[in-house]
Amino acid sequence: MSISLGFSLFWMLFFTALLYDPFATIGLADNVLALPLSIAMCIGFAATDILVFRMCDFFAGERGHKVLWAVVSCYAIIPAIVLFTQTIYGAIVPAPFSFIAWLAIGIGLGCLLALWSELLVSFVKGFASKAIAFSACIGALLYFVMSSLPTLVGICFLCIASPLSLTLLRLLEKETPAAPFVPRAECIKRHMLTKPIDALNTLYGAVFGLAIFMLSRSESSLLLYGGIAAAIAAGALFMVPFFSKNTDKMMHGMVQKILFPILVVGLMPLPFVDGMLQILCMLVILMGYICLTLVNLDSLYCLVKKYKVTSFYLVGRGHSPILVGVSLGYLIGYIAAFTNAVGDMSLVFASLALVVLMSVFVTTIDFDPDHLKEEHEEAEHPHAGKGRWKTKCAVIAEAHDLSAREIEVFDLLAKGRGTAYIQDKLYISPHTVKSHTYKIYRKLGVSSREELLTLVENAPIGDDGDGAEMI
Repeated sequence: MSISLGFSLFWMLFFTALLYDPFATIGLADNVLALPLSIAMCIGFAATDILVFRMCDFFAGERGHKVLWAVVSCYAIIPAIVLFTQTIYGAIVPAPFSFIAWLAIGIGLGCLLALWSELLVSFVKGFASKAIAFSACIGALLYFVMSSLPTLVGICFLCIASPLSLTLLRLLEKETPAAPFVPRAECIKRHMLTKPIDALNTLYGAVFGLAIFMLSRSESSLLLYGGIAAAIAAGALFMVPFFSKNTDKMMHGMVQKILFPILVVGLMPLPFVDGMLQILCMLVILMGYICLTLVNLDSLYCLVKKYKVTSFYLVGRGHSPILVGVSLGYLIGYIAAFTNAVGDMSLVFASLALVVLMSVFVTTIDFDPDHLKEEHEEAEHPHAGKGRWKTKCAVIAEAHDLSAREIEVFDLLAKGRGTAYIQDKLYISPHTVKSHTYKIYRKLGVSSREELLTLVENAPIGDDGDGAEMI
């Protein structure tokens, strides 16, 4: 609960800065000037992600942590000054100052995400997945409550959210072991994110950004805030039963393929509906954006544990393409509306064109097959990679009617892997590993690891293994 509540404050701040909120237009000479503020937040957020990625050696150290803590502690001061000035004195704050304020919010949110990510990767996969999803749901509720409050009360709530999140984070850090330091040069050797995934995430982000821009032009109401909160919660809960059980597949373009029908459902009716139905379509698209963002973070946390790299190296680098795409889509919508160059229907058809481009991208581009093979390659054990040994394991598994999950555990046991390695490799709990091991021993009629290895070594495969080498 402490983790979900603390991380939910981050999501509440993020949703407030990104989506339609009552503070974005306070005191501005023209409401249309408030629209680029979300772009400023995304730019600050993405720039911070890239900086943390580039300087992960520094930020992983004690001095770097202090810098992140200082930035998060102070970043709310500038937006608070701007909002209080606009509200209390009724002053018109120049648009550049408002832009700088939201840029500071993005920088602070980027630092806060880096700190929370370092904590979350220390937990097992299933726990971290649920913590991400449930914290986003609580953040959606807090967003709705905050948006419903009187202006001054809401501003005060925004100002204390970040220090409160940091306080909970500090308390939790004392109860979790510190992450081991891994130099950036070593991180690069262990894992590099693929550019096709980055490009696809940017395309998806552009569609989401365009939809969020159109949503921001809707008339303010509690019903709208409630719909936004419901869409966020739906996107987060959709992740829990489905995506969290298929993380290895979700890392390489599969999640984008699954989300594609959701975008079609949201985008196709847009040219033919208006009013509440149009808002409903945009909320469906927003749900897809939340789901992609959360699953992307969940997958990045798994990659950090799988390849034993620092979270500062991988999380920011993997999260930034979506933010870049959102800012581009939002900018396209803003320029079109501000210059009256095109109408809403043109924006809708532009979104459809992006979806068509994404469909071509998803179905035709091979997401680095060599890299995927490398992820599943086992070279540490002397028998790993040899056709004869693999064939023996397959013969034994088939003869003793092992289930699909038991076969995965059995293959790793036959390579001499321990419980900790199998737990990290398959993203399952130690209890589940022991349960599968007990069932495998019972089916094979063995009582120890040594007997299992002896069984595999003595298993006949016939024809001196010639066929095995072909396999």
